[in-house]
Amino acid sequence: MLLGLGMSVEASPLRERYQQAEQALKKNDLSRYQQLRQGLDPYPFTIYLDYQYLADRINHLSTAQVRDFMTRYPDSQQADRLERQYLFRLAREQRWQEFLALYPQLPNSVELQCAHYRAKWATGDRATAIAGAERLWLHGQSRPGICDPLFEDWYRAGGRNDEHIWQRMLLAYDSGQEGLMAFLGRLLSPSARPAGELLQALHKNPRQVIRPEQVKAQTGRDKVAVAMALARLADTDPELVMSLYPKYQRSHNIERAQMAVVERSLARRLMFNRTRDYRGWLDSRLPEVGDAELFELRARLAIWEQDWQHLIGWIDRLPSDARQDSRWLYWRGRALAAQNKSTEADAAWQQAATSRDYYGFLAAQQSRRDFSLQKKPLVPAPSWSQASRQWPALLRVEEWLALGDRAAARGEWYHLLGKVDEPAGVALGSLALSRGWYDKSIVASIRVQAWDHLDLRFPVVYRDIFQRQARRLGVDEAVLFAIARQESAFYEQARSPVGAGGLMQLMPATAQETARRHGITQFRHPADVYRPEVNVQLGSSYFKELLERYNHNRIPAIAAYNAGPSRINRWLSESGSRPLDVWVENIPYRETRGYVQNVLAFSVIYQDMLGQPKSFLKPAELAYVY
Repeated sequence: MLLGLGMSVEASPLRERYQQAEQALKKNDLSRYQQLRQGLDPYPFTIYLDYQYLADRINHLSTAQVRDFMTRYPDSQQADRLERQYLFRLAREQRWQEFLALYPQLPNSVELQCAHYRAKWATGDRATAIAGAERLWLHGQSRPGICDPLFEDWYRAGGRNDEHIWQRMLLAYDSGQEGLMAFLGRLLSPSARPAGELLQALHKNPRQVIRPEQVKAQTGRDKVAVAMALARLADTDPELVMSLYPKYQRSHNIERAQMAVVERSLARRLMFNRTRDYRGWLDSRLPEVGDAELFELRARLAIWEQDWQHLIGWIDRLPSDARQDSRWLYWRGRALAAQNKSTEADAAWQQAATSRDYYGFLAAQQSRRDFSLQKKPLVPAPSWSQASRQWPALLRVEEWLALGDRAAARGEWYHLLGKVDEPAGVALGSLALSRGWYDKSIVASIRVQAWDHLDLRFPVVYRDIFQRQARRLGVDEAVLFAIARQESAFYEQARSPVGAGGLMQLMPATAQETARRHGITQFRHPADVYRPEVNVQLGSSYFKELLERYNHNRIPAIAAYNAGPSRINRWLSESGSRPLDVWVENIPYRETRGYVQNVLAFSVIYQDMLGQPKSFLKPAELAYVY
């Protein structure tokens, strides 16, 4: 575990002894290991040795030994891991009473949930076991093999009939699991099997529904299969389905509820396509078959078309909590203002402006109100000695950081925060902030949802680097902070699934080309992107290029930082000249839309954190036609 790390830090007798004990354990030199293990109790990583020793002998442990480890190291990752491994062993050996005694509550993992219900079955609580088996079985994905005995018991007790199988086939259909559908189809009784075969055939080729006269839909399940195929086809060819589905209603007598599935799929695609075709049909059917998601899409379409007269009607169809969200309060005010109902518009914006987010700041700017930050004072950090006694994991975090393994330190930190309440999480966040663990103060605020503790959520990190780059390039310092905060939450070793890395999350090719164009000689190797002083130079220089590309307009530049200039250019060319707020609301990628909104909102918060005057959208950005 520590091999190769210890050489990079100051030598420590306990570190060296730990490394030697670790090597002895790996070589199974138990005499040497036991000798070295003595005297290591004060060292934070000794828990890893004790865990590994027991995990290597999991098949020979007693429940008492597992409980002893959990008592010595409560709320640790290793206690959870050892407990999980031991529960699997108890399940394999069908020691169900011990299983429930060790972990009486329902586990999180599907595998152990199946074992839990098997234990319930074996110890006489069959009602709970049957209900659990049915719930776990009705799923659109394959289930782990450990669940098979539970499902067999359920089946032999009279569970799993044709209707169960059919419902799971529909779930598998939605998940695109053809193999599971075929397996389930073979479980159907002979009388139900034709419907399963029809469902599979239509999943492979939904265009078979083009000729209604050739589709035999005699049973209720057949009709469900046809409706699902029409709904699937509507996503790719809505015009075809618009002509087809009334024929099926007439000729196959498909029930209204089944046709509603088709109509919802049609409505979704028509709105995604932003077509005015079939608008009368859409607006007449949506009130009857729509749900919150579809009403929101329709409201966004009204925003795109700047149909202020009808927008409020669609907002009013949203759930009450959504209507009170700053987003829809802002758009209610926008629609009212466009209809010259200034008093009502101001009332909506006044309510929205109490929120600390993109829409709250928009509403505040529109109504000339102050930005609402709702910042709570920083909670004093506990002393290190007090905190480390209460939460021993802190010592492991500290040691991992000393050894240069930020990922391991982050893992311990995440796990610790999962075990504490909000006051403790805030105290830990303040402690992290006081020690310069900035990414960990952010994680603490997020994990315990301490949204108003802005000092924890938006720390001022590497101020000298950001300030120097902002002045050198003539770029807003608060925006650079906001981009880094959104990209990495100031975790220097952050790496995205597609390979972007560092504080400002740069792709290798972008980093290399930016370094070449701007003469950033400190970037010599791809790993240099994880050095903050290099990364911020690269990220800020690249953002400066984007600003220049878009005439110093931050909105498309921020969007391009996330989605790439080519997409932004296409979206701008296809937008047909919209106001700023309308364009941002209808950015096609949900991720990019949220990214732009967050960075703009975060920039206001960072203006406050940096002691700068607070402003949101610039006049030129508002006047620009997108």
